[in-house]
Amino acid sequence: MSAAERLLRRHFDPEGSRRPDVLAWDLPTRLFKWGLVIAVITAWVSSGFDDPAMTVHKAAGYTILTLVIYRVLWGFFGGTTARFSTFLTSPAAVVAYLKTVWAGTERPYLGHNPAGGLMIIGLLLACAVQVALGLFSSDGVLASGPFADAIGGTWSSRAATLHSIWFYVILGLAVVHIGVNLFHQFIKRDNLIGAMLTGRKARAPFADVRNPKRGSSLTALLCLGVAISLVYGTVVLSGGTFFAG
Repeated sequence: MSAAERLLRRHFDPEGSRRPDVLAWDLPTRLFKWGLVIAVITAWVSSGFDDPAMTVHKAAGYTILTLVIYRVLWGFFGGTTARFSTFLTSPAAVVAYLKTVWAGTERPYLGHNPAGGLMIIGLLLACAVQVALGLFSSDGVLASGPFADAIGGTWSSRAATLHSIWFYVILGLAVVHIGVNLFHQFIKRDNLIGAMLTGRKARAPFADVRNPKRGSSLTALLCLGVAISLVYGTVVLSGGTFFAG
């Protein structure tokens, strides 16, 4: 076999694909992932700023809510691996998958495996609850959410307390999520971290998707526009103001 033929063999799989890897996460999905990470970290860090009105913290919260709504829409209209129909399974399927992981017989997944899909839903719900609590929170002095006055001082104070406590739920889920990714990256030799950056995985007999389709950039922009409109419209039409104390 000539050097040219070996080079072609190296870059062409038996099915005739032009690359030895396959798209796992398209750009809109990756931008969402890292955007949410940045927004959550910003919200966390800014809670300790010398900013009585908590303007940066509120901006991060609105960004998180926008991204969560966007991801829900993208779960119906996005690329193959981003769709809920691809990775949401029954509790029995999650348990069955975890048993295969314990036995070392699990099959690779191009997108989220059953347990990973459950984690994504958990993180989205946790972030949504955190932002909702923030919308109704008040410190009784300067900082308050746009809907704090609607529920009165007692309940807005309770919402603020729960808002500070609930963050540890998000933090716990994030630690588990990171730990599992590191386990797959370094123990199972599944390049999850690289895929989160490049969007691609090495070809394999995936259990979920064989021929994924990337999401439309136009659809992604429309989903983002709807998410922004919903957040802005809900606050403004309800009589709230975004950054007023």
